[in-house]
Amino acid sequence: MLASIAMKRRFHTLKVRVAGLTLIEILVGVAILGVIVAVAVPSMSDLLERRRVIAAAEEVAGILNYAKAETNATNSELDVNFQPDSAMSCAVVAPAVGYNRCQCNRTPSTVCQNSGAVALRLFQLPKTYVKFEAAATWGSLANRYYLKFSREQSIIKMEDFRVNVTGLKKGYNLRVEVNTIGRVKICSPSSANAITGYGACTPLSP
Repeated sequence: MLASIAMKRRFHTLKVRVAGLTLIEILVGVAILGVIVAVAVPSMSDLLERRRVIAAAEEVAGILNYAKAETNATNSELDVNFQPDSAMSCAVVAPAVGYNRCQCNRTPSTVCQNSGAVALRLFQLPKTYVKFEAAATWGSLANRYYLKFSREQSIIKMEDFRVNVTGLKKGYNLRVEVNTIGRVKICSPSSANAITGYGACTPLSP
């Protein structure tokens, strides 16, 4: 009978040990989980920024391709405005009506206020994670931040026009280029944080 009681106690102790975890085991598990999270979070942050930069670059390229296609379809001149703003990056496509100066950094309902034009496509991106900025050898102050598409005029006068798209956390970047015949492409600039998988950007004019 004593042997039976002793066996039951040993069995009970074994069940407790198998069913539960000691404090040391829990702490080791927490430490391992912390290491995994510490490694995974930066990688996830990098991945998210790359995806945001790619999405913004594709949207900008889409707007430029839209302007080019719409110009050919309607036989009209279109302006694409990339007005700089401290709070947002933006672009708007609108008909070139006289000295049309639609400004993409206004509220959507007032983008083309008092210009006689109507916005055909608008993209406004708050500078939270990603920004994009247009740059070129601007022909004059009046043409600054504007790119004109014309069906009759197959050559774009703006030299080295590009839109630089940059992540605000890690600095990952892409560029959207428009060459002199209106071809739009996304490319990887020659920088340390350039996103790979795209062709090299065209060297800028000296």
